Amino acid sequence: MKVAFDISPILTAHSSRGIGVYTKNLLKGLQKMNDIKIIPFENPKKPPEADLIHYPYFDLFFHTLPIICKTPRVITVHDVIPLVFPNHFPSGKKGKVNLWFQKIALKNTQGVICDSQTSKTDIESRLAYSPDKIYVAYLAAGESFKKVYDTKILNKTKRKYSLPEEYILYVGDVNWNKNVPNLLKAVQLSNRNLVLIGKSFTDDNLTQVKEINLLIDSLNLGNRVLKLGYVPDNDLANIYNMADITVVPSHYEGFGLPVIESMACGTPVICSNNSSLLEVGGEAAIYCNANDPKDIGDKINNFISSNKVKKEKIQKLTEKQATKFSWKSTIEDIVKIYKTLSK
Repeated sequence: MKVAFDISPILTAHSSRGIGVYTKNLLKGLQKMNDIKIIPFENPKKPPEADLIHYPYFDLFFHTLPIICKTPRVITVHDVIPLVFPNHFPSGKKGKVNLWFQKIALKNTQGVICDSQTSKTDIESRLAYSPDKIYVAYLAAGESFKKVYDTKILNKTKRKYSLPEEYILYVGDVNWNKNVPNLLKAVQLSNRNLVLIGKSFTDDNLTQVKEINLLIDSLNLGNRVLKLGYVPDNDLANIYNMADITVVPSHYEGFGLPVIESMACGTPVICSNNSSLLEVGGEAAIYCNANDPKDIGDKINNFISSNKVKKEKIQKLTEKQATKFSWKSTIEDIVKIYKTLSK
């Protein structure tokens, strides 16, 4: 079976973001499978001949997907958060027109792959797509994310990034749904150090970053917040390992990869009690109210000040939850979807 696989996200600004990471990990895993042949291609409008075409992304407000295609195809739609919260993600007139074209193109596909049951429900309702043609294939942490026991390696990373002795960790973007302002307020209330990781944090031209910087100043958090920008996976794994806890306070997520990355590194997670985070965090995560900075701060302090027995219990749940997500399982699920759709 030949599958044409669009690798354009690896070659664009998406390369260091979630879509790029997903595309890289998926391509790497699929190329190891014996029962399919992956044919990578760079131009979305000119796929090579194959039994099936896979576009591993779907842009809501840019017309990237060819409307008509003679070859069966499957599209990965990670989430439709901008359609769930349109007031926070204005698309403009051009964006609305492009969305209309994208919806038409999506109708002419054999199936959609998404990252969670939450996204499946949203895709059905917001894109009017048949639930019978939507397949869930959970994401997983990359192979770099694991427990690190070598203190020399950890200390080297600690010095490299000038990390504080103790800190809580946030990894992600600055979009509205990520809820960074409430996290900063929680940090002030909990009196903890915060390390922010994500490429966007170093782009001072972004409106969201300007607002975050102003909030950091107004809350007098300049000495407590460290913005690192983009960090390579190996270093990121070490930073997860050394964190007291990772906080994912999102208003909404289609999956929430930092939850699993942190758990794979053995570091417990506080995350919001909404959307796919409930699926991903399972019984291991400590849940908080995304709209209540005090609740987020209290959950941070309650965990860090817990006794050894309680921390060890949460640690075991964390490590157990992490084992439920692997790229091996993800790849196997997607290959099954390929075979179903190419019949």
